[in-house]
Amino acid sequence: MSHSADRTRRAAGFLAAVAAVSVWAGWLPVTRLAVTGRFSPEDVAALRFGAAGLLLAPVLLLRWREVPWRRASMMLPLLIGAGVPYQLLFGHGVAIANSGQAAVLGPGIVSSCVAVLAVLFLGEHLRRGQVIGLGATLAGVAVVVGHDLATGSARIGGYLLIMLASLHWSAYTTASRALRLHPVVNAAAVAVVNAAIYLPIYVASGKAARLAEIPAGALWLQLVYQGILTAVLALIAFAFAVERLGAAAAASIVPLTPVLATLFGWLLLGDSVDAATATGLAAVATGVLLANRGIAAPTSRR
Repeated sequence: MSHSADRTRRAAGFLAAVAAVSVWAGWLPVTRLAVTGRFSPEDVAALRFGAAGLLLAPVLLLRWREVPWRRASMMLPLLIGAGVPYQLLFGHGVAIANSGQAAVLGPGIVSSCVAVLAVLFLGEHLRRGQVIGLGATLAGVAVVVGHDLATGSARIGGYLLIMLASLHWSAYTTASRALRLHPVVNAAAVAVVNAAIYLPIYVASGKAARLAEIPAGALWLQLVYQGILTAVLALIAFAFAVERLGAAAAASIVPLTPVLATLFGWLLLGDSVDAATATGLAAVATGVLLANRGIAAPTSRR
Protein backbone atom coordinates (compact mmCIF):
# COMPACT_ATOMS: atom_id res chain seq x y z
CA MET A 1 0.00 0.00 0.00
CA SER A 2 1.38 3.41 -0.98
CA HIS A 3 2.00 6.13 1.57
CA SER A 4 -0.77 8.25 0.05
CA ALA A 5 -3.26 5.38 0.17
CA ASP A 6 -2.35 4.65 3.78
CA ARG A 7 -2.88 8.30 4.74
CA THR A 8 -6.29 8.24 3.04
CA ARG A 9 -7.18 5.02 4.81
CA ARG A 10 -6.22 6.42 8.22
CA ALA A 11 -7.96 9.74 7.56
CA ALA A 12 -11.17 7.87 6.75
CA GLY A 13 -10.80 5.87 9.96
CA PHE A 14 -10.22 9.01 12.00
CA LEU A 15 -13.29 10.73 10.56
CA ALA A 16 -15.39 7.64 11.23
CA ALA A 17 -14.21 7.52 14.85
CA VAL A 18 -14.96 11.21 15.39
CA ALA A 19 -18.40 10.77 13.79
CA ALA A 20 -19.21 7.82 16.08
CA VAL A 21 -18.01 9.60 19.20
CA SER A 22 -19.94 12.75 18.23
CA VAL A 23 -23.16 10.76 17.82
CA TRP A 24 -22.65 9.04 21.18
CA ALA A 25 -21.93 12.40 22.82
CA GLY A 26 -25.03 13.93 21.26
CA TRP A 27 -27.13 11.04 22.57
CA LEU A 28 -26.83 12.40 26.11
CA PRO A 29 -28.39 15.86 25.52
CA VAL A 30 -30.90 14.39 23.04
CA THR A 31 -32.04 11.97 25.75
CA ARG A 32 -32.13 14.77 28.31
CA LEU A 33 -34.17 16.90 25.89
CA ALA A 34 -36.70 14.08 25.64
CA VAL A 35 -37.09 13.22 29.33
CA THR A 36 -37.28 16.84 30.46
CA GLY A 37 -39.91 17.46 27.81
CA ARG A 38 -42.89 15.40 26.67
CA PHE A 39 -41.30 11.93 26.70
CA SER A 40 -40.92 9.55 29.61
CA PRO A 41 -37.79 7.36 29.82
CA GLU A 42 -40.09 4.44 28.99
CA ASP A 43 -41.15 6.17 25.76
CA VAL A 44 -37.54 6.77 24.75
CA ALA A 45 -36.64 3.12 25.40
CA ALA A 46 -39.56 1.98 23.22
CA LEU A 47 -38.49 4.25 20.36
CA ARG A 48 -34.84 3.23 20.60
CA PHE A 49 -35.31 -0.51 20.67
CA GLY A 50 -38.36 -0.49 18.42
CA ALA A 51 -36.46 1.25 15.61
CA ALA A 52 -33.17 -0.58 16.11
CA GLY A 53 -34.87 -3.94 16.59
CA LEU A 54 -36.88 -3.58 13.38
CA LEU A 55 -33.85 -2.44 11.40
CA LEU A 56 -31.53 -5.16 12.71
CA ALA A 57 -33.96 -8.09 12.81
CA PRO A 58 -32.89 -9.34 9.33
CA VAL A 59 -29.24 -9.27 10.47
CA LEU A 60 -29.99 -11.42 13.50
CA LEU A 61 -32.04 -13.89 11.45
CA LEU A 62 -29.23 -14.29 8.92
CA ARG A 63 -26.46 -14.58 11.52
CA TRP A 64 -28.32 -16.26 14.38
CA ARG A 65 -25.78 -19.07 14.68
CA GLU A 66 -22.94 -16.63 15.38
CA VAL A 67 -24.48 -15.68 18.72
CA PRO A 68 -23.44 -17.97 21.62
CA TRP A 69 -26.88 -18.06 23.21
CA ARG A 70 -25.91 -20.85 25.63
CA ARG A 71 -23.17 -18.76 27.25
CA ALA A 72 -25.66 -17.25 29.68
CA SER A 73 -22.99 -15.86 32.01
CA MET A 74 -21.88 -13.49 29.24
CA MET A 75 -25.05 -13.16 27.14
CA LEU A 76 -27.14 -11.85 30.04
CA PRO A 77 -24.74 -8.96 30.83
CA LEU A 78 -24.58 -8.24 27.10
CA LEU A 79 -28.35 -8.11 26.62
CA ILE A 80 -29.20 -6.36 29.90
CA GLY A 81 -26.18 -4.06 30.15
CA ALA A 82 -26.91 -2.27 26.85
CA GLY A 83 -30.63 -2.94 26.91
CA VAL A 84 -33.82 -1.45 28.33
CA PRO A 85 -32.60 -1.42 31.98
CA TYR A 86 -29.62 0.74 30.98
CA GLN A 87 -31.80 3.11 28.96
CA LEU A 88 -34.35 3.50 31.75
CA LEU A 89 -31.74 4.10 34.46
CA PHE A 90 -29.92 6.69 32.39
CA GLY A 91 -33.14 8.33 31.24
CA HIS A 92 -34.44 8.81 34.78
CA GLY A 93 -31.01 9.98 35.94
CA VAL A 94 -30.49 12.57 33.23
CA ALA A 95 -33.93 13.99 33.95
CA ILE A 96 -32.38 15.17 37.23
CA ALA A 97 -28.70 15.80 36.47
CA ASN A 98 -27.65 18.17 33.70
CA SER A 99 -25.56 17.23 30.66
CA GLY A 100 -22.14 18.03 32.13
CA GLN A 101 -22.78 16.14 35.35
CA ALA A 102 -24.19 13.19 33.41
CA ALA A 103 -21.15 13.23 31.11
CA VAL A 104 -18.80 12.93 34.08
CA LEU A 105 -20.79 10.20 35.81
CA GLY A 106 -21.90 8.39 32.64
CA PRO A 107 -19.44 7.95 29.75
CA GLY A 108 -16.71 9.47 31.92
CA ILE A 109 -16.48 6.51 34.30
CA VAL A 110 -17.22 3.59 31.95
CA SER A 111 -13.63 2.87 30.89
CA SER A 112 -12.41 2.64 34.49
CA CYS A 113 -15.35 0.42 35.45
CA VAL A 114 -14.57 -1.85 32.50
CA ALA A 115 -10.94 -2.12 33.60
CA VAL A 116 -12.04 -3.26 37.07
CA LEU A 117 -14.63 -5.72 35.73
CA ALA A 118 -12.07 -7.16 33.32
CA VAL A 119 -9.79 -7.90 36.28
CA LEU A 120 -12.60 -9.51 38.28
CA PHE A 121 -14.25 -11.56 35.53
CA LEU A 122 -11.83 -11.91 32.62
CA GLY A 123 -8.62 -12.45 34.57
CA GLU A 124 -6.90 -9.38 33.10
CA HIS A 125 -4.36 -7.30 35.00
CA LEU A 126 -4.46 -3.56 35.47
CA ARG A 127 -1.61 -1.74 33.78
CA ARG A 128 0.00 1.26 35.43
CA GLY A 129 -1.82 3.67 33.12
CA GLN A 130 -5.16 2.10 33.95
CA VAL A 131 -4.53 2.42 37.68
CA ILE A 132 -3.67 6.10 37.25
CA GLY A 133 -6.70 6.53 34.99
CA LEU A 134 -8.93 4.93 37.59
CA GLY A 135 -7.61 7.32 40.22
CA ALA A 136 -8.20 10.33 37.96
CA THR A 137 -11.74 9.17 37.21
CA LEU A 138 -12.59 8.68 40.88
CA ALA A 139 -11.20 12.12 41.65
CA GLY A 140 -13.40 13.66 38.96
CA VAL A 141 -16.51 11.91 40.28
CA ALA A 142 -15.65 12.98 43.83
CA VAL A 143 -15.39 16.62 42.78
CA VAL A 144 -18.84 16.64 41.14
CA VAL A 145 -20.63 14.68 43.86
CA GLY A 146 -18.78 16.48 46.67
CA HIS A 147 -19.79 19.87 45.25
CA ASP A 148 -23.44 18.84 45.26
CA LEU A 149 -23.23 17.57 48.83
CA ALA A 150 -21.52 20.75 49.97
CA THR A 151 -24.10 23.02 48.33
CA GLY A 152 -27.11 20.94 49.37
CA SER A 153 -28.32 20.35 45.82
CA ALA A 154 -30.96 17.69 45.23
CA ARG A 155 -29.34 15.79 42.37
CA ILE A 156 -27.77 12.89 44.26
CA GLY A 157 -30.59 10.52 43.23
CA GLY A 158 -29.92 11.33 39.59
CA TYR A 159 -26.19 10.79 40.08
CA LEU A 160 -26.78 7.35 41.57
CA LEU A 161 -29.06 6.33 38.69
CA ILE A 162 -26.50 7.46 36.10
CA MET A 163 -23.64 5.65 37.85
CA LEU A 164 -25.75 2.49 38.07
CA ALA A 165 -26.48 2.83 34.36
CA SER A 166 -22.72 3.17 33.75
CA LEU A 167 -22.13 -0.08 35.64
CA HIS A 168 -24.67 -1.74 33.34
CA TRP A 169 -22.87 -0.44 30.26
CA SER A 170 -19.53 -1.53 31.70
CA ALA A 171 -20.90 -5.05 32.17
CA TYR A 172 -22.06 -4.99 28.54
CA THR A 173 -18.62 -3.86 27.35
CA THR A 174 -16.85 -6.52 29.41
CA ALA A 175 -19.15 -9.22 27.99
CA SER A 176 -18.56 -7.87 24.48
CA ARG A 177 -14.80 -8.19 24.94
CA ALA A 178 -15.23 -11.77 26.10
CA LEU A 179 -17.62 -12.84 23.33
CA ARG A 180 -15.93 -10.94 20.47
CA LEU A 181 -19.03 -10.85 18.29
CA HIS A 182 -19.04 -8.85 15.08
CA PRO A 183 -20.23 -5.34 16.10
CA VAL A 184 -23.33 -5.45 13.92
CA VAL A 185 -24.29 -8.93 15.19
CA ASN A 186 -23.71 -7.70 18.74
CA ALA A 187 -26.00 -4.70 18.16
CA ALA A 188 -28.62 -6.87 16.48
CA ALA A 189 -28.79 -9.33 19.38
CA VAL A 190 -29.18 -6.52 21.93
CA ALA A 191 -31.75 -4.56 19.94
CA VAL A 192 -33.95 -7.43 18.78
CA VAL A 193 -34.08 -9.33 22.08
CA ASN A 194 -34.83 -6.17 24.07
CA ALA A 195 -37.48 -5.09 21.57
CA ALA A 196 -39.15 -8.51 21.64
CA ILE A 197 -39.36 -8.48 25.45
CA TYR A 198 -40.02 -4.80 26.19
CA LEU A 199 -42.36 -3.60 23.43
CA PRO A 200 -45.27 -5.95 24.30
CA ILE A 201 -45.03 -4.81 27.95
CA TYR A 202 -44.87 -1.16 26.90
CA VAL A 203 -47.90 -1.46 24.60
CA ALA A 204 -49.90 -3.47 27.16
CA SER A 205 -49.28 -0.76 29.77
CA GLY A 206 -51.14 1.74 27.60
CA LYS A 207 -48.19 4.15 27.48
CA ALA A 208 -47.81 3.87 23.71
CA ALA A 209 -51.01 5.87 23.20
CA ARG A 210 -49.25 8.98 24.55
CA LEU A 211 -46.87 9.03 21.58
CA ALA A 212 -49.73 10.16 19.33
CA GLU A 213 -49.94 13.39 21.33
CA ILE A 214 -46.27 14.29 20.76
CA PRO A 215 -45.40 16.58 17.81
CA ALA A 216 -44.10 14.66 14.80
CA GLY A 217 -40.77 16.50 14.70
CA ALA A 218 -39.90 15.63 18.29
CA LEU A 219 -41.01 12.05 17.73
CA TRP A 220 -38.90 11.59 14.63
CA LEU A 221 -35.86 13.18 16.28
CA GLN A 222 -35.91 10.59 19.07
CA LEU A 223 -36.78 7.71 16.75
CA VAL A 224 -33.97 8.42 14.31
CA TYR A 225 -31.31 9.53 16.80
CA GLN A 226 -31.95 6.85 19.41
CA GLY A 227 -32.77 3.88 17.21
CA ILE A 228 -30.74 4.47 14.07
CA LEU A 229 -27.86 6.90 14.61
CA THR A 230 -26.87 5.79 18.13
CA ALA A 231 -27.76 2.10 18.16
CA VAL A 232 -26.71 1.22 14.59
CA LEU A 233 -24.76 3.73 12.50
CA ALA A 234 -22.38 4.98 15.21
CA LEU A 235 -21.46 1.41 16.11
CA ILE A 236 -20.74 0.55 12.47
CA ALA A 237 -18.68 3.74 12.10
CA PHE A 238 -16.59 2.91 15.16
CA ALA A 239 -16.03 -0.66 13.95
CA PHE A 240 -14.83 0.82 10.63
CA ALA A 241 -12.48 3.13 12.55
CA VAL A 242 -11.04 0.22 14.52
CA GLU A 243 -10.42 -1.66 11.26
CA ARG A 244 -8.66 1.34 9.66
CA LEU A 245 -6.75 2.71 12.67
CA GLY A 246 -6.41 -0.21 15.06
CA ALA A 247 -8.24 -0.60 18.35
CA ALA A 248 -5.83 1.46 20.46
CA ALA A 249 -5.79 4.45 18.12
CA ALA A 250 -9.57 4.41 17.72
CA ALA A 251 -10.07 4.12 21.48
CA SER A 252 -7.82 7.15 22.04
CA ILE A 253 -10.60 9.30 20.54
CA VAL A 254 -13.17 8.09 23.11
CA PRO A 255 -12.18 10.75 25.72
CA LEU A 256 -13.91 13.27 23.46
CA THR A 257 -17.27 11.74 24.42
CA PRO A 258 -17.81 13.38 27.84
CA VAL A 259 -16.27 16.65 26.62
CA LEU A 260 -18.52 16.84 23.55
CA ALA A 261 -21.57 15.73 25.55
CA THR A 262 -21.03 18.64 27.92
CA LEU A 263 -20.48 21.06 25.03
CA PHE A 264 -23.59 19.88 23.19
CA GLY A 265 -25.65 20.11 26.38
CA TRP A 266 -24.50 23.70 26.87
CA LEU A 267 -25.15 24.69 23.24
CA LEU A 268 -28.44 22.85 22.70
CA LEU A 269 -30.06 22.91 26.13
CA GLY A 270 -28.33 25.77 27.92
CA ASP A 271 -27.06 23.43 30.64
CA SER A 272 -24.61 25.35 32.79
CA VAL A 273 -21.06 24.12 33.41
CA ASP A 274 -19.83 25.17 36.85
CA ALA A 275 -16.25 24.96 38.08
CA ALA A 276 -16.83 21.61 39.80
CA THR A 277 -18.24 20.05 36.63
CA ALA A 278 -15.40 21.45 34.49
CA THR A 279 -12.79 20.11 36.94
CA GLY A 280 -14.48 16.73 37.13
CA LEU A 281 -14.74 16.61 33.34
CA ALA A 282 -11.02 17.28 32.90
CA ALA A 283 -10.18 14.55 35.40
CA VAL A 284 -12.42 11.88 33.88
CA ALA A 285 -11.33 12.73 30.31
CA THR A 286 -7.75 12.12 31.44
CA GLY A 287 -8.86 8.92 33.13
CA VAL A 288 -10.64 7.69 30.00
CA LEU A 289 -7.56 8.39 27.89
CA LEU A 290 -5.30 6.43 30.22
CA ALA A 291 -7.75 3.55 30.73
CA ASN A 292 -8.31 3.13 26.97
CA ARG A 293 -4.66 2.79 25.99
CA GLY A 294 -4.13 -0.59 24.44
CA ILE A 295 -7.73 -1.74 24.86
CA ALA A 296 -8.74 -4.21 22.18
CA ALA A 297 -12.40 -3.25 21.97
CA PRO A 298 -14.37 -0.04 22.26
CA THR A 299 -15.64 0.80 25.73
CA SER A 300 -18.14 3.51 24.85
CA ARG A 301 -21.59 3.77 23.02
CA ARG A 302 -24.54 4.70 23.76
